[in-house]
Amino acid sequence: MIKKTKDEIRQMEKNYPGITESIWGFEFAVLPPCPHCGSEDTAQIQCGIIGRTIHIASATSRIKLLFNYDGKGQFHCNTCAKRFG
Repeated sequence: MIKKTKDEIRQMEKNYPGITESIWGFEFAVLPPCPHCGSEDTAQIQCGIIGRTIHIASATSRIKLLFNYDGKGQFHCNTCAKRFG
């Protein structure tokens, strides 16, 4: 789900050219439903915190940032907060 206004995304695009395409890429990605609760409100896990990824994660709920990836699943459920995959 998009969490930013069009104006906010336009401003991000000025600072990070190409970021709008990345945001929509995550937004429209086909992700599996959560095997624990069945929710389709899931996100892809990304490791590392840099300006660009922070802005993408602030714009869409379809990406979950972790400081250190421990290998426990490549997806995150936004409903029950469990990792899977």
